[in-house]
Amino acid sequence: MNPIEDIITTIQTLFTKQPNTIYEVRIVYQRYANKVNIFFEYYKIGQARRSQQIARLDEAYRLQIPELAKQIHQATGLTIRTSD
Repeated sequence: MNPIEDIITTIQTLFTKQPNTIYEVRIVYQRYANKVNIFFEYYKIGQARRSQQIARLDEAYRLQIPELAKQIHQATGLTIRTSD
C-alpha cells in the first residue's frame, strides 16, 4: 500500500459516527521540519477539540497537498482543512 491508502484506511477506522460530533482532517505543512502532518480531529458540540496525528509525510508531498485533500475527501466524505 502507498502512504495515501494507509492514511485513508486509518481515517476510516477512526471515524465512528457519534451524534452531535464533528469530524475533520487537517493537513499542515511544517516549514521548519519540512514535513507534512495529517491530523484526525473530532469534537462534540460545546466540548474541546481532540486531535490525533495519523501521518507524517516527507517534504515531497508538500506540492501534492491539494490533491491529497481531494483524495481523502472523496474516499471519506469528511471536511478537509489545509494550512501551509
